[in-house]
Order: sequence, then structure tokens, then C-alpha cells
Amino acid sequence: MTYDNRTLVWGELKAEPGQFVTGMVKVAELSHRGPVLMPVLIVNGAKPGPRLWLNGAVHGDELNGPMAIRNLLPALEPEKLSGAIIATPISNPLAFQARQKNTPQDSLDLDMQFPGDPNGTLSQRLAHLLFERIKEMATHLIDCHTLGTHFQALPYTVFKRIPAASSEISDQAERMARAFGATAHCRVDLGGSLNELPGNVSGFLDVQCQIHGIPAFMAELGWGGVLQPEIVSFSERGFLAVLHDLEMWPEAPDPAPYTAPRTITRRRFLYTDHGGLCIDGAAPGTVVRAGERVCRIVDMFGTVQEIIADEDMYIIASRQNPPVDTGDRVAFVGLAWEQEEDIDE
Repeated sequence: MTYDNRTLVWGELKAEPGQFVTGMVKVAELSHRGPVLMPVLIVNGAKPGPRLWLNGAVHGDELNGPMAIRNLLPALEPEKLSGAIIATPISNPLAFQARQKNTPQDSLDLDMQFPGDPNGTLSQRLAHLLFERIKEMATHLIDCHTLGTHFQALPYTVFKRIPAASSEISDQAERMARAFGATAHCRVDLGGSLNELPGNVSGFLDVQCQIHGIPAFMAELGWGGVLQPEIVSFSERGFLAVLHDLEMWPEAPDPAPYTAPRTITRRRFLYTDHGGLCIDGAAPGTVVRAGERVCRIVDMFGTVQEIIADEDMYIIASRQNPPVDTGDRVAFVGLAWEQEEDIDE
């Protein structure tokens, strides 16, 4: 592929080759006509190459990815970079301001609205504005997430096989995810019956990127509502690893701290049938064998339910906020995986 290392322009931001620029881009207006501004960082390398887009806080409670972007990009020397990095570390500024997952103005999950609608609700318009820029400027994308604030998890990645995308693009997305590094990699086939989450799965940013020819994956970086310094540092290393793999950055980072990660090919949430407190949950990164306990649901008088594994399960995420109602999620688990023999349990 031939890359045009042209000047990058977004609103009043202008990054010539060899420059690092930052600024705020207007994306909407509030009722009093005050602007809604999105922070943007651009490192435009002195040499031609791919253009990697780093996206963060599409959900407003996801903090580790934005902080990693904020730490890493100013430290990169543009003269050593081939290509460009465009970063939107807080891509949903309204949800970020509200300290919640969804956009408060329309209660929509921004990450289910892509490619967006220029005439729709605020979230749909924001998705349209952002995705038009991504299609114009990006050749690759990393979408930074965390688990919800009720869960704890070790870093893992998600890359998807999408019927409407070419296998070459999906292969590139998987390579990026593996270069990034993680405790586990989730290969999700959208051609089958997924039934993992309610909502518009085809509206995910990484899905629409792949459909439009842009290799993209999700980096799930800890959990929401807190800054976790060790995961922020891990994420910075992951960004550098992808940059090096794309031949954008000359120096390889230190090896990933997690060795022989599992490749999870089937997964689901576990739910409680009863209200109470979720306690004694299995730790993320461990395997619970069939017949063993995943967690307990208790009330003020005793145990009301034991969640028992009906097959071997790898714990991707476990509940850390104990109060639960009937139907609440108590764990996110892998049910089929590869390379188990390479991992010390």
C-alpha cells in the first residue's frame, strides 16, 4: 500500500509532517449554545507510513485507555515516526462529563451507533462525525475500552470475524491484537449466533471499521471508573508494540508481561436467578472446572444461590460490586479456547 503522508487537518488543527499538535474540536452544542468539545492529539511522522487511530472513552467511565494515550503521544518523537497517529482519547465528552457509560442526552450507547446518522440524535450525530473522520484519515484503529465499573478483569483483546469484511482485514486486526498483547484474546465470529449482549452489535466502531476496510480491534483495559497505573503502563507498551509491528516505530518495546495468552473462541455472561450479594467470585484469569463454584449469591440469612460451572470456564471478568438483582451479570467467561496447555494455571 502507498501512503500519502500529507498534512492532516481537522477543524482548526493542522499537523504538518514532523509535527505533534493538540487541540479541541467542536462536535455539538448544548441548549445554552455552549460548545461540546472533543480533545484531539495528532503525531504526524516525518516519514510516510500507516495512520493509526487511537480511540478512547466511547463510554464515559473508561479511563485507562485515555490516560495511556495522554502519556504516550507527547513522548513520541515525530522525526522517528513513519506515518501518523490520530487520537481521540475522549470520544464521548458528554458521557465522560457525566461519569457514565452512555450519552446522557439520549441514553444511547455511542459504541452501538456507528457509522452514525447526521440527522439523528446527539449520539448518532457524534458517531457520524467521528466515523467520517476515521474513514478519511485512518488506515488502522485501536478502540480502547474497559469492563463496566461493576466488574474486574485483566487486560484482554477482542477481534472479530465479520461476514461483510474481507478475511484479509480480519487477519490484520487479529495480528494487531496479538502484537498489542494481553492475558487472553477473544476471537468473535459475527457470522454465527452471538447472543452475548443485547443491542446493535453491527454498530460497534471496530465492526464498522472492518466493513470499511480498516483493520481494528478492541483493547479491554481493566475496569471502569478508576485509573489503574499498571494497566495504563501496559496499554502504553501495547500501543508501541502495534506501532512497531506496523513498521511505524523503529524500537520494539519490552515483551508483554503476559505469556501464552489463551485464544477464546466462545464466551458468555453468567446471570443470577436471585437478588442478594455476589461474593466469593473466582478471580479473573483463572479456570473453573465443570461442577466447581463460580460465585455465591447470599442474603442476610444465608446462601440463596450457588453459581456452578456447567462446563469448564475461563474467567474473563468477575463481579466486584456485590449487590445484584435477578438477571444481573455475575461473571463473563470463556467456554472454548486454544493453547490451554501452554499456560501455567
